[in-house]
Amino acid sequence: MSFLVFISSFGVIAWAVSHLLKRPLGLRAAMRWGMGLGFLFTGVDHFVSASTRYAPMIPDALAGHALAWVYLTGVAELAGGLGLLVPVPVYRRLGLPNLQRQAGIWLSVMLVCVVSANISVALKGQTVQGLEFGAWYFWIRPLFQPVFIAWALYCSGVWPRQAPQSRVPQPKNGKLAA
Repeated sequence: MSFLVFISSFGVIAWAVSHLLKRPLGLRAAMRWGMGLGFLFTGVDHFVSASTRYAPMIPDALAGHALAWVYLTGVAELAGGLGLLVPVPVYRRLGLPNLQRQAGIWLSVMLVCVVSANISVALKGQTVQGLEFGAWYFWIRPLFQPVFIAWALYCSGVWPRQAPQSRVPQPKNGKLAA
């Protein structure tokens, strides 16, 4: 739930700043900024708080390499966050496909995988440094994973599928520009 507060707040801030700069963002773009900034924040935190916050969340079956899993998910979150935030025209200029869509897909896959860490914390009845909300929080937290997955797929234009922007010249004042 704290991640939902982060991405919602970042999205609202991005939307407000875009309006102040007179370059308004639509809902999908504001949500993309919210999720991208949220994953950049948590990705960095995976390296800052690896052993104190994230390693204890790793399920027992994977605990032998807990820090490796924490670093791997941290890198995935950083790459996904950057992938969402780089504008599509930049990808085009570099001759790359729309990596925002790929970021949304792979962040969704990662979110499916890390739900096991959330369930592990709930089953162990432990708390996590920085998230001392009580045991109820960790039982509710896995229920929010589908919201985050849908958010990642929506903001990246994967679901529902966003039509690619046309490069066909649009008429100006009823006439095509020559």
